[in-house]
Amino acid sequence: MLNGCALGQTRSLRRTELMEPIYGPRGEVVAWLKSPNQLLDLRGSVIAWIDRTEVYTLSGSHVGQFVSGFFRDRQGNATAWVRGASGGPMTPIPSIPPIPPIPAIPPIPPIFAIPAIPAIPSFSWSGRSFDRFASGA
Repeated sequence: MLNGCALGQTRSLRRTELMEPIYGPRGEVVAWLKSPNQLLDLRGSVIAWIDRTEVYTLSGSHVGQFVSGFFRDRQGNATAWVRGASGGPMTPIPSIPPIPPIPAIPPIPPIFAIPAIPAIPSFSWSGRSFDRFASGA
């Protein structure tokens, strides 16, 4: 526990919001998870949304899932992870996260598309970067 936060989580400027680092396959910080449903880039801008376990682009297109600490593409391969992730590929030792950015004012969430039937989770890393995953590219 550090400043009332679990290891790997840091408080943002508002005491009620937590920002958790999202790590890539090599353990580098690739984005931030802002409680409760926003994915932020390293500069603090919203790049995607989470609705329950589903991940959506800014425009509302379904791109994958966030389950058991892993962000998974539509093929079931992991693109990124948060501390405590389980049931996926082996995670590396995470880098020390930078100071979280000051979050930008988020856009209004879109109407989310109906998600596809989820793929069976694999123990493989996706060939897509987290940025490409979150943007739907």
